[in-house]
Parts: sequence; C-alpha cells; structure tokens
Amino acid sequence: MKARARDDPASETDAVARALGEFGASLEGLRPSTKRRYLVGARALLRAAFPGPAGPRDVGSYASLWERVRGLPPPEGARVRPFLRFLGGRAAPQTPEDLDGIRRRVLEALGRANRFPGDISWIARRDAALVAALCAAPDRGDPRQWPQACLTLQGTRLLLWDREVAEPALGAALRHWRHWRERLTRPDQRRLYRKSLAWAQSGLLFPGPHGAPLSRLAPHNALRRAVGVGEGGVGLSPEKIRRAFLARL
Repeated sequence: MKARARDDPASETDAVARALGEFGASLEGLRPSTKRRYLVGARALLRAAFPGPAGPRDVGSYASLWERVRGLPPPEGARVRPFLRFLGGRAAPQTPEDLDGIRRRVLEALGRANRFPGDISWIARRDAALVAALCAAPDRGDPRQWPQACLTLQGTRLLLWDREVAEPALGAALRHWRHWRERLTRPDQRRLYRKSLAWAQSGLLFPGPHGAPLSRLAPHNALRRAVGVGEGGVGLSPEKIRRAFLARL
C-alpha cells in the first residue's frame, strides 16, 4: 500500500506535481505506451532523488529540482533522459527568442536549397517543402495531415490554403514539391522511383510510405537535412519555426 501511495500524484508536493504535470503535457502526440514509459521513468528518478517514506519534498523551483536529480545514476531500466531534458530546459534562464533571426536563417537555407540542380532527389525537395509549409501556413497545424488540394496554382499565383505564398524562398520550395508530387503519380515515374500505388493515390500533400501520414519525426528530420540544424544541434525546432512565422502573420 505504501508503494502505491508513492505513485499517487496526490501524495506529491505541489512543485513536483507541477513538474510531472507539465512534463506529461509536453509528451502529447506520443504513443500512449511511450508517454507512460517516460512518466514512469520520471517518477523513478524522483523516488531516487527523494528516498525514504516521506517521498518527494518541496524543492521550490525547477532549478533546485534539476540540481537534485541531474547527477543521479538512472534507476535500472528507467527511461529518464526525456525528463532530464525537460527539467534542464525549464531550469535554464529564459531568454527572448530571436524570431527575426529564426525566420532569416530558415529563408536563407531554403533559398540555397532552391538553387540545387534540377536532378536533386525528390526527398530533398520534400524536406524543403515540408519546412516551407511550416513557415507559409504556421496557423494550419501539422503539414503531415494536409490534403494535397490545399496547395494550388491560379495562373502564376501559388496558393496554400487559399492564401498566396508571396515569399520567394517558400514559394519556390512548394512549387518544386508540387511538381514532384504530380510527377510521382504518373505510372512510369512511380515505377522509376519505386513509389507504391497507394502513395501515388494518397490524398495527402506529404504522404509517407504506402500513402499513410509521415511519422511525427519527419518535420524534425526535414529541418535537420534542409536547414542544417535540429533540436540536437542549436535548438531550432519545428515548433520554434511555427512561432517565428506566426508572429509575422
């Protein structure tokens, strides 16, 4: 019974409960089994940090909690790295985001990608277009779920969700992908590039294998390959790009 009480959120202090609650919220979008593993790992780490029958005690802030757990050996079999990354990010001093700098870096990278030779791989075109989609329509949610029909041409105007894409770097990346998306639906090109019929007939703008949506990691991988950075590098993520371009709408 005592062991169960230790796992009950109501038995935790407000500070620890807040950390666990916000950590759990940050895991939305993961598979339930993965989210559960990460939360179990976080609780195991907290039990190691606060041994004894009293369980977790109030530590006052994320910074003090981070200092308490950062040097602990991970409990055997526990997935604690996601929780450690979460606490480390919350404990670090918060500085204003350079939204102009983020926009500039992404647009410059896409500008370079658009100057690639015409025979560049369709995957590189998709990566650039996926990043461009995040920038051009940051208020429309996850591009992995967008229908192919959301990207259209009206004469010389390129429209994404009925809104003209005026930024040249974004427009060029999306135009290139639109060309590839249509090209790979043709039987000869589909066979040449080994795309399945389900992929070719998918209603998605960015279909994954067999026409299903891309994995949730696809925007992160596209950002790493197309822009040259990622969350493991300098901290530029799809969500930061979305915030930067939302500020310009």
